[in-house]
Amino acid sequence: MGQPPGDSAAAHDMGAAPAAVGDERVDEALSRLADLEELPVTEHPEVFTYVHQRLSEALGDLSAPPGGGQGRPGDGPRGPRAPGR
Repeated sequence: MGQPPGDSAAAHDMGAAPAAVGDERVDEALSRLADLEELPVTEHPEVFTYVHQRLSEALGDLSAPPGGGQGRPGDGPRGPRAPGR
């Protein structure tokens, strides 16, 4: 069987910096999670909100059409939707 949840070998080091993913915005946002260990629990929601906003912005940029245009309604990340769909 696995190790009990309280076992130190099974514990995760929350203070360790996450591995870099190569996108500066994502790396910076994830690095803020290391702050949680030093903050009171009452301040954790603020950190989670910040990280969520930054990651959402980065994902939004990935789904934007090339050239920064808005596209047409119904267009997805792969381009226009086929007729009848």
